Amino acid sequence: MTKSQLVFLLVLTLCFFVSWGASSPIDSEDFISCLQSKTNNVASISQLVFTPLNSSFQSIWEARVNNLRFIKPSTPKPSFIVTPIDETHIQTALFCTKKHGYQIRIRSGGHDFEGVSSSAVVPFVMLDLVNIKSIDVDVGNKTAWVQPGALLGELYYRICL
Repeated sequence: MTKSQLVFLLVLTLCFFVSWGASSPIDSEDFISCLQSKTNNVASISQLVFTPLNSSFQSIWEARVNNLRFIKPSTPKPSFIVTPIDETHIQTALFCTKKHGYQIRIRSGGHDFEGVSSSAVVPFVMLDLVNIKSIDVDVGNKTAWVQPGALLGELYYRICL
């Protein structure tokens, strides 16, 4: 075999395994059970995880999509949207996402004009950091600590106070 034939065979094999992994069915109940088993407050997790079966799923998904070309019925949507309120929820979501074979997309602050955080061609979990948006401005030291869910307008408002 020539070198180009070997490369072609390798690419073809990789494409097969990627498409096979992406098309394998993933049980949503297993993912939710994983999230619940890894947290101390099961009630809070159930209020922070949204599936396409939730009535608010679509509005949460559309909330910070800045490019309207991604708000179409044909746009691939996440299997789950997780809206953590603290760092332990983020750790749990990352663990369960990896364990159950999903890809992860992280949405924060609304700067994604290319739709990278809100769509994918494989099953994915959107980790929406909308609730993690603390802003601490220290005028004396001329510093500001801004969490990832904060919007630019919120930051400007806090700086001006």
